[in-house]
Amino acid sequence: MDSFERLLEGTARCLCRYENLVAERAIVAAVSGGVDSSVLALALARLQGEGRLPGALHIAHVDHGVRSDSALSAQHVVDLADRLDLPVHVHRLALPPDASEELMRQRRYGALLAIAAEHGAGMVITGHHADDNLETVLFRMLRGTGPRGLAGIPEARWLCEQERRTLLVRPFLRTRRSTLATILSRLGVPAYEDSTNQDLDKARNRLRLETIPALRRSLGVGLDVALMTVASTARAATEILEAHGIRILSQRGHHRTAWRVELDLRGLDEAARPFVEEALRQAHAMLHPQGERPLTCWVQRAMDLLGKDTGKRVAGRGGLWVERTRDGLLVLDPERAGPPPKTDTGGQLFLLDSGRQRFGATEWYLQASEHPIPPLVPSPREAGRMRALLDPRTAPLPWRLRTRRPGDRFQPLGCGQELELRRFLQSRHLARFDRDRLPLLVDGNDRILWIPGVEVAEPVRLQLNTRRSIEVQASVA
Repeated sequence: MDSFERLLEGTARCLCRYENLVAERAIVAAVSGGVDSSVLALALARLQGEGRLPGALHIAHVDHGVRSDSALSAQHVVDLADRLDLPVHVHRLALPPDASEELMRQRRYGALLAIAAEHGAGMVITGHHADDNLETVLFRMLRGTGPRGLAGIPEARWLCEQERRTLLVRPFLRTRRSTLATILSRLGVPAYEDSTNQDLDKARNRLRLETIPALRRSLGVGLDVALMTVASTARAATEILEAHGIRILSQRGHHRTAWRVELDLRGLDEAARPFVEEALRQAHAMLHPQGERPLTCWVQRAMDLLGKDTGKRVAGRGGLWVERTRDGLLVLDPERAGPPPKTDTGGQLFLLDSGRQRFGATEWYLQASEHPIPPLVPSPREAGRMRALLDPRTAPLPWRLRTRRPGDRFQPLGCGQELELRRFLQSRHLARFDRDRLPLLVDGNDRILWIPGVEVAEPVRLQLNTRRSIEVQASVA
């Protein structure tokens, strides 16, 4: 079996590991025109011809527009795609000539995600190879990084942006660039090299062209072995961290929606701190519009909240917050939460026997039903605090839903006097963010009748002579 056949088998095995995630959807191959991506196009075209790809293959080229010869590389990719009889999509970016490598990388992946979404693709494939992985590990080591950074380039990860999500896969990470160059030469296919790859003003190029060759002359193959050992050890440690982070997020993550999750961290000691930090990273990535992980400094600041009072907050990337709660930490995206209705006009009219009503644009839904006598099933204990039975005799219509206001007072069930609402909610240890958007059911005199999930007011409690009751149910979508 020659080197190209071995590459085909390795690529096919790699893609098989993710077939269940793409469900026979199309595949986008990111092709720049260089050696590695040209071999990628050839390999995937062969696999498609043999019926070994999960879906139809598309070639994508992203032109950053920062080089004077960028149009030539785009034409080279188009010619290669025509030779392979594959559909090709060229996306040109409008970046300034002095755009940083990080900005170009972010915009490039954004363009690939857009191309994948446009054509219903479930997977984007790139030609990153073993030398890229070695460079990445050494580059991060020199800049200073933790186990995750030392683990190198992951074989697969999700590309996320708003509601779009596509799997990014790199099947060549165990193949050296020299092997790919040999394969391309034997197949008689030319490659178009990016002229900026020789620009020594870029730190990555200096590392590739000067630092690594000098180290190899001094250390020989020992350099590659040492870096791969570091990467494999760091990858194993990272996998342990990720597994424990997933465990904490699944077991201790409560009140989860698409834009929030609350971590109950009671009972965890200092030894669990690295796993809690990982759970925070995963929660951040889960809630972030582009699926980004947080900066290390954000994680540390969030963990520092555990030593502070409830209600303290730290802002993160993409508008995310983390807030200290009584039991742990609340991570949320307030922009996606949806605003409650404005209450300066009295709030939102709440109608009886009219089905579920949404509280503004929030996650809260409420509905009310009138009964001639209080229903016996389910019992209050079984129904929980998201359902209330109210005696409406002292609660004139119209009923409304609103958020809290300065000066609000509330008489809890079993209490002989009204209390300041702000202090009452604090005593129930509700998160500060939740207190500001909690729907309050009020009567025609603007008196609070019920706080969903918290408490019923004493004046509308059921009496022995109650002959008409209102059942109110709340839910969180």
